[in-house]
Amino acid sequence: MSDDWFRRKTWTPKDREEFFGRLRRSRGARSKAQYARIQAYELLTTRTPEAYLAALELLDTILVEWREDAQLASVYHHCAECYVGLVDLPRAIDAYHQVFETQRVRKGELTMAHLDFGWLVATTPLPNLYDEALALLGEFTHSMFPIDQYRASTIHALILAARGQREQARGYARIAIQAAAARHSGFRYHAKLGLVMSPDEAVYERLQKLVV
Repeated sequence: MSDDWFRRKTWTPKDREEFFGRLRRSRGARSKAQYARIQAYELLTTRTPEAYLAALELLDTILVEWREDAQLASVYHHCAECYVGLVDLPRAIDAYHQVFETQRVRKGELTMAHLDFGWLVATTPLPNLYDEALALLGEFTHSMFPIDQYRASTIHALILAARGQREQARGYARIAIQAAAARHSGFRYHAKLGLVMSPDEAVYERLQKLVV
């Protein structure tokens, strides 16, 4: 069976009607929550205001109807991504906090929210959240891919530089640049997985200035 019905990139009234019709016929709360979450993610990746709002409708439905059966940390993470896209930073930060609280309780639910949150804090910037962003990197870091090393090191570098800790910032900037230059993931059968393909030019330029 094709899974196109819950991976739509458009959300016309017909799309919405067809999706919810199929969703109602799906069996089990866990499956319904998963289909709705995947559809929300597909929409938010199109990065339009309308898509963010549509994704939030789906995510809110999950939280109301299938909360206990959902991958809750991921649901909150997607909410945060939508609010960031809508430039509603207070709600985005609240949603990120819900991700972290959920992950502390549901140990098996892993996300990259700590990196997204840290990036938001470091690049916006949000100085009152610097300590929290750095602490979360230590609490939740769990990946070895170059892109994750790049993002974590960049967050450290930008925050430390903003605090005037130039030498420490320089060290992290070097690590970030090295990670961005990686051409092999370190995994034999997935050599290109998790590489830094197109780093943000403005951020990368800041890193280069830090290592001079």
